[in-house]
Amino acid sequence: MPDVLFSDAESSVVVSNNEKEHRYEISVAGETAGHMGYRVIGNRRVLMHTVIYDAFRGQGLSNVLIKSTLDFLRIHGNTISNYCPVVDGFIRKNPEYVSLVDVKHSGTWVSPSSI
Repeated sequence: MPDVLFSDAESSVVVSNNEKEHRYEISVAGETAGHMGYRVIGNRRVLMHTVIYDAFRGQGLSNVLIKSTLDFLRIHGNTISNYCPVVDGFIRKNPEYVSLVDVKHSGTWVSPSSI
């Protein structure tokens, strides 16, 4: 059974870690609505892509998936290398997550201060 990162009974939204598939998943009322692929390198998670399936778009689910994932990784002392433009945009709008980006292995992340 995947680890639950976030659960909201009122909206029936659950975010979980499917370690077998190497992805964080978001579901609504038990139906998978999207996922974020990742790789594990030591204590670092390499975030590859975020997908919200067509039937679930426009509900803010990518933000719930990303925030829940980043909060989970922060609590567990992980860092990230980011290759997902959606995660990049989320971090730019929520700079409190910049500290999760691995300085030596940032992925495609470009610090706002260097732009």
